[in-house]
Amino acid sequence: MRKHSFHLTDGCENLFKTLCFHREGLTRNAAKAFSYFLSNPIVGGLGGLAIIAREEAFLNNMIPNFLTVLLFYSVIPFVSVYYLRLQGRSDTFMSRRGRRPKHFIPGLMGYAVSAYVFQTWGMMLMRMVSSSFLATSLILLLLTLKTKVSIHVAGLTSTIILILYSYWPFGLILLPLIPVLAWARVNTGEHTFGQTMLGALIGLAGSLLGITVCHPSF
Repeated sequence: MRKHSFHLTDGCENLFKTLCFHREGLTRNAAKAFSYFLSNPIVGGLGGLAIIAREEAFLNNMIPNFLTVLLFYSVIPFVSVYYLRLQGRSDTFMSRRGRRPKHFIPGLMGYAVSAYVFQTWGMMLMRMVSSSFLATSLILLLLTLKTKVSIHVAGLTSTIILILYSYWPFGLILLPLIPVLAWARVNTGEHTFGQTMLGALIGLAGSLLGITVCHPSF
């Protein structure tokens, strides 16, 4: 009887460990999925498209405007990372802090050029967006020289603040995505909670700086 009891106890313990292992696996997979779906190329591109729809001139040249946003917000800022990823020399998110600084250069250049382009086209709201992304990227670059910051959370926070500015109060529905992404970055093992919080503060600061300096007059 005692022998059967030991077997039953061992079986329950093994089942518990198996369930915990599967739960951890599901949690990690969910965290990875959120990290991909809320990555900067996707968030920046979709956020830019949502905001440019507020521009009166958007409907006049819808396709060129659509492609311009994707080019400057989803392609150019990350072109060097895409290149290294295709060569198998880096992961998608450039996890090693020491390799990150030089990869900010395409983004800084792209956001600066896009701010000028949108200003030339009379799209002052989009000039503000590009300026906000430029400010956020510059702050990230400076801090990345000293510590690892969650670029994911910074990009998402900056974009959501800009959407809030453009679609108040409806943009409030997006705010819960920030803690969700912070949770995801911690659970993938890429960041600490403090690094995600720092990313959120940088995104907030960059977007507010862009809004303050380039506040469009409607």
